[in-house]
Amino acid sequence: MADRVHTVKKGDTLSKIAKKYGIKSAKALYDDPANAKFRKLRPNPDLIEPGDKVTIPPTPASVKSNHTKDMPRMSIDVNGDKALIFVQQKWEYTFVEQAGVSKWTSKEKTDFHTAADKSIWARWSGKFKLTCTGKSDFARAFKDTVFNVSFDIKNVKSGGHWKVTVTKVPKGSKSPTSSVNWGNQTIKLDSEDTKLKDLLKTGKDKDKQSPFAHEFGHAVGNSKHGPAAHGDEYKAGAANFADKKSMMNIGTELRKRHADHLIGELNKMIKDTTWTVKSVG
Repeated sequence: MADRVHTVKKGDTLSKIAKKYGIKSAKALYDDPANAKFRKLRPNPDLIEPGDKVTIPPTPASVKSNHTKDMPRMSIDVNGDKALIFVQQKWEYTFVEQAGVSKWTSKEKTDFHTAADKSIWARWSGKFKLTCTGKSDFARAFKDTVFNVSFDIKNVKSGGHWKVTVTKVPKGSKSPTSSVNWGNQTIKLDSEDTKLKDLLKTGKDKDKQSPFAHEFGHAVGNSKHGPAAHGDEYKAGAANFADKKSMMNIGTELRKRHADHLIGELNKMIKDTTWTVKSVG
């Protein structure tokens, strides 16, 4: 979309013009790259003349601020008005039991999903801070916006992004190795995955890893078989083997690289818009 142009009238100031179009300040309007010729004509922003042409850059109110994309393994919703990127996976469950273990009750199934959802939300949501740049109206309008990222899993009966098989095992037993198959879009979990694991051997609750959060990391793109091409970091020979505190190793901390796949997908969503992880907490 072509930028709007404001023709200066008697009594206009850059502050008045900026306010009229929802631009945060006269300086932001004057310094915008689209007004390079205007700055050359009027090197003093306080001395503008009737008839001058001021280019009005895109603002959050003037552009399409919501963009949604549903993919095989997740859906992404970009909401500029809320400065939020919402990532959701639909999980389609199958609950099974090891021999000699009681059958899953409806409450146990519900409680399991709730535990997984809460664990993933707590350890992934609100951690990544993203910014965007580019030539698109969206990128120009939101160039100063820092976006939060939230992650969610939704329990569905059919049409899931992932088919999740959960095995009920005896309480206190050694948990089978949970896993994610990127190509088949399947996840294997078990009833003991609700418990945190002290893999770092520090004895501190803050260092205990959630199996849910780790496996979700694979499902959200940290797979050697996916475009990001990196998965488990605790395996010998892994590029980040030494980073033990990493969520994709044996720790609890997220790293910028853990959003590589997300960034790749975001960069395909809005033409001429490039996303970057500003920080991760």
